[in-house]
Amino acid sequence: MTPKTKIEIELSETIAYSKRRQKFEAYCPSCESLVEMTTPQIAAILTGSTEREIFALVETGKIHFVETDGVFICLDSLSDLRNPEVEPP
Repeated sequence: MTPKTKIEIELSETIAYSKRRQKFEAYCPSCESLVEMTTPQIAAILTGSTEREIFALVETGKIHFVETDGVFICLDSLSDLRNPEVEPP
């Protein structure tokens, strides 16, 4: 028998974004209040999901959004979906 070596590699990823461009306050018609909004990309990072999953949640009405010159997600509606391993900004 030949000896076998087991190698484990742990990867860590840090994602930085500009709060000024990708997170801001706006009125959410569903919450009926002023809330923080963000892009689908940042919403996906915060929930540990993909942008495609975020858009599916938008389509089914499970998360709130506004559409101006782009789609922006209400962070208050993401509270149940957030990944516990990801710290909020």
